[in-house]
Amino acid sequence: MRLLGVDAGGTKTLCAIADETGRVLGVGRAGSANYQGCGVAGAASQIGRAIQAACDMAGGVPAEFDAACLGVAGADRPADFSTIRAFVDPLLKTPRLRLENDTIVALRAGTEDGVGVALIAGTGSNAIGRARDGTKLQVGGLGRLSGDYGSAYQLAEAAIVAAIQGDDGRGLPTSLTPALCRRLGLSHIHDIIEFFFYDCPREPVDLGQLAPLLFEQAVLGDRVAVEILEEAGENVARAVRVILERLFPDEPAVPVVFGGAVFQKGASPHMIEAVMRETLRHRPATRFVRLADPPVLGAVLFAMDDAGLSRQPERLARLRQEIAHKDPGAG
Repeated sequence: MRLLGVDAGGTKTLCAIADETGRVLGVGRAGSANYQGCGVAGAASQIGRAIQAACDMAGGVPAEFDAACLGVAGADRPADFSTIRAFVDPLLKTPRLRLENDTIVALRAGTEDGVGVALIAGTGSNAIGRARDGTKLQVGGLGRLSGDYGSAYQLAEAAIVAAIQGDDGRGLPTSLTPALCRRLGLSHIHDIIEFFFYDCPREPVDLGQLAPLLFEQAVLGDRVAVEILEEAGENVARAVRVILERLFPDEPAVPVVFGGAVFQKGASPHMIEAVMRETLRHRPATRFVRLADPPVLGAVLFAMDDAGLSRQPERLARLRQEIAHKDPGAG
């Protein structure tokens, strides 16, 4: 039996092929596959590249699987799922194809059964719950227009605003101001606007890559940086509360899984702690999980579920170990 899992995110795509014992046959990597950002052709190309790379590692086997699950960033509305299915179907052959938002595969990777709430903070941010009967509820997840907090881009934008306002007197002085100037080679923080001119005189900057600077300054004790992270966490907690109240009104101990590079790698705990603190105020039995495994693990586990394979600790342990070992970009 051959099973396929894909985690297609806003920054990278990771594919894993496994058999029914949990042995990983191949792992492949590619770039961003959120069609809302890179287009349909770009997303199809990156997912296809990741699948082909995994097939090549598995010995050049064809892209044919007994079950497959793809968790794809940008799969938010019914129209998105239709668009994604149309360009995914030609990439592989399988009688059981499951398409999910990439947040849901992170939830499956962090729980025994894929039931609970998953929070993703990476290139973008999302909050989705999945009940025991399969019912799902997404709150936000559409970017700035839906008021999302916690993504690398949102945090970087907040840091830049705070740095400028701290310099001109509208806000508190903050170490973010000189830190951003040093990182970007600026003589004055106002020169940061040059990165956003139509004819940009500077090398373009990826805002998301500035988010670690915010965490660094929070660790060093900068109050403004801490407040930005805490505000983001409190707003993420608002989404959690909505999901818990609507999807799990009678379940006190629902797991909440933190996934994505910002939650998993952020140097400062202030944002996660704010989410936990605010959530525990109204759901004191909530269980929190900071995802340690790559979300592609959840995609493979969903494929195993759909193939009718029983849940065995030995299989899960083997999957975890071999995905980490064979991932060409791990570490």
